[in-house]
Amino acid sequence: MPSPLPLPARVLVKGASTVNWVSWMGGPRTDLGFPRAIEAELHAAGRPATVRNGAVLGQPTRHLVKEWQPEILQWSPDAVVILAGHYEAIHLFIPHWFERHANRVDRPTTGLQHLYFRKIIRAVWKPLVTVQSKIDGPLGTRLLRRRIRRMNRDLEGYIAKVRTVASPLIFVLELLPPAGAHNNWFPGMSDRIAMVNQVNRELIERLDEPDIRFFPVRDIVEEVAGGDPLAATPDGFHYTPALHGAIGRRLGQEIESWAKSQPHLSSVDLIEER
Repeated sequence: MPSPLPLPARVLVKGASTVNWVSWMGGPRTDLGFPRAIEAELHAAGRPATVRNGAVLGQPTRHLVKEWQPEILQWSPDAVVILAGHYEAIHLFIPHWFERHANRVDRPTTGLQHLYFRKIIRAVWKPLVTVQSKIDGPLGTRLLRRRIRRMNRDLEGYIAKVRTVASPLIFVLELLPPAGAHNNWFPGMSDRIAMVNQVNRELIERLDEPDIRFFPVRDIVEEVAGGDPLAATPDGFHYTPALHGAIGRRLGQEIESWAKSQPHLSSVDLIEER
């Protein structure tokens, strides 16, 4: 008879474009996002693992729960990695639906619809961003304080719902502020990102469970890019392949350490024993 195999660790990653996008896109196959780097790290440690990337470009935190049934209830991940709050901290008054529509990655590249996006939608969006940037700095954080608090409540509700299915390990990632010229386009965003990190960290402290963790990213930026935010996120928002890789390795190491304490991942005889 063949030797029995242990159950593979299941990891789900949720969030918006920061999970999926590499700065810059179009590189070689070795430009892995951090979900794939988590999987590589677990396999390198000899841990069978499957990592699912459930992130959606431009996804608000309140939408995380939409896929709870297939992603959590049906699949039952062992660990869930969440990057939440970046989207809510970006714009001051531009409606989220219009922001997603103007920057959708599946917009047509030819024909009338291409002209519609380029000549109408983008032509309207760009002046709105310019106007918004002029009032964002002095007003942005105060006006969006309620939005960020609501985001945090949505995150808390999602975590509570996720934990009902066999209490998986949960990471909430620290967000990075915009880098380079994007500070001029979104002058209030750095303060809002700081507030998101603060309320998310306070949430984890309040929940006070060892398997719900706040995951710092700034110290990894120090290691990978010498603390230079523009070197870590050259397009202003998204991680370089090196930063993706370092984040994935660190998360993989923490998941592997946790998995060693989990009977269902360490014993092939668990089902028979019960």
